Amino acid sequence: MPKRLRGKRSASWPPGMSWAALPSSAKDATPESVLTSFALMPPEYVLEHLQTQVDGLTDAEAQARKVIKGANVLPTQRPPSWILTLLAAIPNPFNVLLVFLAIINASVPDRNWAGITVLLCMVTISVLVRFWQEYRSRLAVFHLQSSITNSLKVRRQYMGSQVVVDGIREATESPVMERDLVPGDIVVLSPGCIVPADCLVLEASFLRISQSTWTGETDPVAKVANPVGDKEATLFDLPNLAFMGTSVVSGNGLAVVLRTGADVLIATMAKELKKKREKNAFEKGIRNVSFMLIGFMCVMVPVVLVISGKRTGDWNAAALFSISVAVGLVPEMLPAIVNANLARGAYVLSKMKAIVKRLDSVQNVGAMSILCSDKTGTLTRDEITLCQYLDYTGAENAAVLKLATVDAHIQGSNGNNIDSAILKHRLSDGKPVGVAQYEKVASIPFTFERRRSACIVRGATGQNILICKGAFDEVLSLCSTVRHNGTTLPLDEGKIKALQTQANALNKEGYRVLLIAEKQLDKVDVGDEDSLGHLESRMTLEGLLSFIDPPKEDAAESIAQLKDLGVEVKVLTGDSLPVAINVCQSLALLGPGDASDDDVQAITGPQLAQLEGSDEFDATVKKCTVFAKLTPNQKALVVGSLRDAGHCVGMLGDGINDCMALRKADVGISVHSGASVAKDCADLILTEKGLGIIVASVKTGRITHGNTIKYIKMVASSNFGNVFSVVSASAWLPYQPMLGIQLLTQNLLYDISQIAVPWDRVDPEYVQAPKRWNTLDLLRFVIVLGPTSSVIDILTYVIGWFYFGVQSETDEEKVKMFRAHWFLQGLLTQTLIVHLLRTAKVPFFQSRCTVPLALSTGAIMLIGFSIPWIPPFQTALGFARPAVPYVGFLAAELLLYCFEVQLVKMIYVRIFKTWL
Repeated sequence: MPKRLRGKRSASWPPGMSWAALPSSAKDATPESVLTSFALMPPEYVLEHLQTQVDGLTDAEAQARKVIKGANVLPTQRPPSWILTLLAAIPNPFNVLLVFLAIINASVPDRNWAGITVLLCMVTISVLVRFWQEYRSRLAVFHLQSSITNSLKVRRQYMGSQVVVDGIREATESPVMERDLVPGDIVVLSPGCIVPADCLVLEASFLRISQSTWTGETDPVAKVANPVGDKEATLFDLPNLAFMGTSVVSGNGLAVVLRTGADVLIATMAKELKKKREKNAFEKGIRNVSFMLIGFMCVMVPVVLVISGKRTGDWNAAALFSISVAVGLVPEMLPAIVNANLARGAYVLSKMKAIVKRLDSVQNVGAMSILCSDKTGTLTRDEITLCQYLDYTGAENAAVLKLATVDAHIQGSNGNNIDSAILKHRLSDGKPVGVAQYEKVASIPFTFERRRSACIVRGATGQNILICKGAFDEVLSLCSTVRHNGTTLPLDEGKIKALQTQANALNKEGYRVLLIAEKQLDKVDVGDEDSLGHLESRMTLEGLLSFIDPPKEDAAESIAQLKDLGVEVKVLTGDSLPVAINVCQSLALLGPGDASDDDVQAITGPQLAQLEGSDEFDATVKKCTVFAKLTPNQKALVVGSLRDAGHCVGMLGDGINDCMALRKADVGISVHSGASVAKDCADLILTEKGLGIIVASVKTGRITHGNTIKYIKMVASSNFGNVFSVVSASAWLPYQPMLGIQLLTQNLLYDISQIAVPWDRVDPEYVQAPKRWNTLDLLRFVIVLGPTSSVIDILTYVIGWFYFGVQSETDEEKVKMFRAHWFLQGLLTQTLIVHLLRTAKVPFFQSRCTVPLALSTGAIMLIGFSIPWIPPFQTALGFARPAVPYVGFLAAELLLYCFEVQLVKMIYVRIFKTWL
């Protein structure tokens, strides 16, 4: 291609056409259609359409275009909206329940404004806690993405340039920030560069780009400046297109920017992924618990209304009392405590290098029973390593390594990751391979068409040596002899078979095998560098090289820890099956025979596709550990199948091709260096890639779940016990045992006593298995433990009736005193039960709470005990001074209560094999 593409105006391109207009051949405005149209045009027409030249835009024109198109950033990379985050924090089942109760409270004639205020305050606190944590996390993710800024060389025509050719100022290649690119910019592509926008390749010199974030294919794709693309090719097979987010592996090139910002292909997927997600495990659990509480209210409120109304004859008072019972059944601080628990977990995870985007994910990662993980960079180092350098018999040979090192050194900037691995390798004594005595004469970089590289060097003796390194079949076909112990032997069928057997064995173990050969040349044999290919014949085969992406040092230990925690790891990769099996066997994810035909635990995408829609699909997904060569849709199908089987599924991925699976999972996990759209889909973002952080996150999630379910079980069982006691009292006592304001105050103090639950610890045994919401278990717990606390309440009734003679509603002072007694007993036992129910062990002796929880419960017990004795509170709440002798009864009741609950707990655990 000529250096300066001018482009001859075609009749199909009317004068004055806007650079922002769609190509006339585009079927629609979708990125797929527009990019395909550009790829099928001659490059000069593309430049003319974009009103640019190969020397680039002027700086003024680039600034003007940026005003029109905006910054070159994805919609997901823009600051989060605080108002949208706030609105998203409101619709929570618990919040809706509390608002519903507040509306009912406000609709009756004798409104309890204190109760209404408390309910609405709890909703407000819950919303603000959730909003603050999620907004802060999303802001942190935005800053994290913004901190990863890329600058690259761009050709711009600056007005200060003094060199003018054909009326055009000489272009200057200068660094420009990625966000400042506009359509028509000419960008320079070099190794390590991240493609900053959707581009058309104008010039290419052995240019290879990795599209693994899109396709999952690990091998880079050769890019060329085709005059016209193949009309039958798929979008990612068009060789003259480079897509935003892909990376240049080797070679160099020049490309024109076609689309930026919200118009690029990756932005289309980001918009599609904005669609509503399925409810995750946490959301389903919260919904079920809410329904259970509503069911309790629907049953208990009418019962209390009928019993109280018939007993007293005052149906208005009975209605108000039944509403108080409804409020008493629902833990007022439940949303606030749940969100505080999640926020606490998110804070702990942030210290472990994990950013929580959605608070729900804190508990979901603890409930996770299966983790679907990619391989590259998570289980492996994401770095090709040279493992062996062998002669044809399989013996290690330093001469093979030396020749490979010379070729890799000569390739220089045109080298690839294989060359980098060779140059990093050291001899067995730890010393580097010396190559200083070799002088470069010529070289041919690796191309996917040739599948080999070559160089000619001059040694210390002045002898020219051709070194060829490449794929097994390509190099073998060019050799006629083989080296063995310094002797050159004919390459006969026996030696070829021995080489093939050796290479096949290494391939089955997941190694990549290359051959290396050499040839002594006369000086007259060296011609033009572009025509060296004719020299690659009748070479001497020196040996073979094996490479692999080795497992991370901590991967095996992390997988073992996850297994101990009850989390099964499944590998979803775009790599070949042998490579995936080799890595998984080295990490003990697969045994030596697990990939055999008799017991298949590994499968490829094409094989899995044949099972889609059948019952065998789900059975295969459940059985297999390794899934290779999967499409993005197949990854999502695997995750969905596991979820349908009742598992809480986590998905760890960082590519665009992982996005569908990330959205499908209960908890999507990505890394800070992943594709922007993948981070947008994720619930949890790791600032370092590896399973070690996942292990810590699982433990933290289970502690968070433990403290949440601990609170729900404690408060729900206590509240149900209170209501059960109220119903019993209503059927027996001729007066209301407690006023609505007293019941509300008692519940509020009890809830405040548990405000430090998020800072509590859980027993080590609790974190050893996945934890999920279990409404049946919660219902069983409430039904068993609720009446247990009512036994002490009924004992208080008996003491009040027979010892203190509170048997008639006409003696108002005695009734007020009785209410003070029951208030004291109810509050102290409810607060004490925090310590009794927080562990399956013996409290205070085998398991102790944290200092914050001890202080909060101790303070509330002290405050609660003081309230009935203080005159202003007596008047405000309708109490009379408690009888001094009752203090002795109260101490005995508390002691009896501890023994009773511990006995019930032991029986419960023995029968149901679970506690929290």
